[in-house]
Amino acid sequence: MRKHLGIAGGKRSAALFLALAMAAAAAVPAMADTPKFAYDDATWARLRDNTMEYDELEMLVETYNPTYLNNQSSFAQDLDGKNNKELRQQSYDNAQDMLDQADSLRDTADTLKDTIDGISQAAAYMPAGTNAMSKNYMNLASSYASLSSAAAMLEQNALRTQQSADASYQDQKTRNYEHQNTQLGLKAQTKSLFASYNLAKKNISVLEENLEVAKRSLAGAQSRAAQGLATATDVLKAQNQVQSVESSLTSTKANVEQLRQSLCIATGWKYNDQPEIRELPASDPSQVDAMNPDADTATALDQNLALKYSRACLANMTAGSTEYKNRQRTIANQEATVRSTVRTLYNTCVTDRTALEAANAALATEQKKMSAVENQRRLGMVTDLAYLGQQVSLLSAQVSAATADMNLQQAIENYHFAMRGYISGVTVS
Repeated sequence: MRKHLGIAGGKRSAALFLALAMAAAAAVPAMADTPKFAYDDATWARLRDNTMEYDELEMLVETYNPTYLNNQSSFAQDLDGKNNKELRQQSYDNAQDMLDQADSLRDTADTLKDTIDGISQAAAYMPAGTNAMSKNYMNLASSYASLSSAAAMLEQNALRTQQSADASYQDQKTRNYEHQNTQLGLKAQTKSLFASYNLAKKNISVLEENLEVAKRSLAGAQSRAAQGLATATDVLKAQNQVQSVESSLTSTKANVEQLRQSLCIATGWKYNDQPEIRELPASDPSQVDAMNPDADTATALDQNLALKYSRACLANMTAGSTEYKNRQRTIANQEATVRSTVRTLYNTCVTDRTALEAANAALATEQKKMSAVENQRRLGMVTDLAYLGQQVSLLSAQVSAATADMNLQQAIENYHFAMRGYISGVTVS
């Protein structure tokens, strides 16, 4: 029942750290996706076992994903209640402090310069080779150069800080939307990763069956060639087919392992842990019937976090300014993208539902063929190679149906994320 980074260590530490951070910000309204650590015992038991299930992914991300936790911690630090004008004024004040320090350094440098000039004039009346005066002159000259350089650097930093403040329209509200968009994106990406892993894993069994068929075909070609019934070219083609399938199998296994490691890290395990990763749940085609892209577009426009961010930035800008006009164009482009994406996501759901129906029909056909071949095999009417070939066809049909089901499930998921405020093509900027 041991899970992730060591239950007594990594996971509890992360949870405690974030719980303390959230407690410190208790006086401020929490984000919509703030993790809840007051899970009931049954939920905690699910999250802390060594099994990864699709319906617990979002909770796992909230509780253990390192990027999510860092983002949440940054959000807690941003809850200072300052509006945009206050934040910009703070930057201006910091810039002025740097300019004051630069002026002070320049005053000191000017005093040194006067001293250096005095030494230089006095040196004209001193005997040649007076080491003490020469050394003092060099030390003062070095100090003058250092002070002048430091003053120049402070002035440059002050200028950059002023320019940054001029172009900044961030405040607590915009940062809130930025954090929420990042976190909702992490949940969407993790769910997609889970689906990709499950599908890639299914392809391994198909390739293994294909490899067995290829090896038997090679053995048959070699046997026929020994009897003079096949050519060396036939054997070479069979060998190449075996090598091709072996290569595909190797690369697929490597891809599955990479996906597994990424999925583990995203949900709180170490990369080399071996949790039981459950199957992706079947899609629910009836959900497509409940979609209304016209009405849902309004919901997506209202909830989209990138749009909320841009609108909040616009509210902090001076009407008619260049920045204001640029942000208006950004908002118009984002709104157009949301509208077209919702329609595209809906069309994808409809298309994928049709594809699933076709894949299930093809699978039913292959199952009937398999049943007929099994009957023929019992009567000795088919070879082992032909029987194995039908097994491969059936397995391929099963994977095709699983792929179609996964595509529909993820299309529906993406549509729902759009209703929750996240669309991958609409970024916070």
